[in-house]
Amino acid sequence: MKMLIAIDDSEYATKVVNYVASAASPAFFNITLFAVLPTISPSLEKEFGLPHFSEKLVELKWMVGEKKKLAKEIMEKCRTILLDAGFPDDKIELKIQDKEVGIARDIIAEVRKENYDTLVVGRRGLSATAAFVFGSVSNKIVQTIKNRTLWIV
Repeated sequence: MKMLIAIDDSEYATKVVNYVASAASPAFFNITLFAVLPTISPSLEKEFGLPHFSEKLVELKWMVGEKKKLAKEIMEKCRTILLDAGFPDDKIELKIQDKEVGIARDIIAEVRKENYDTLVVGRRGLSATAAFVFGSVSNKIVQTIKNRTLWIV
């Protein structure tokens, strides 16, 4: 069976992977650790390209680069958790992708494209107001995903 675990840069990512490592059998699953990273849109880059914003554009690009480094570090930490739990290295794949449409929609698109049987996402606590206004990745996935097993950790 194919399982995709959506990873972000929070402390909860390793908790989600620890849960999967303790609950899933290495004999049954091929696991993909998947992260969607924020990007600077071309229109925003064009606006920040103006002389009075150019310094901020450099700062934003640096921040995006740092997010990528952090994502790679977290992915490796999560891989180690799975290896320590007995998952063979050849059953673990790491995928990092730039955001194309939106984080939740990009995760769902990956699940459909690669035909994953199971999707695992963490649910971080948002206040009721923040969840109502902004939504959350896990809420958007719950409302959209069909014909797949979904674990919310």
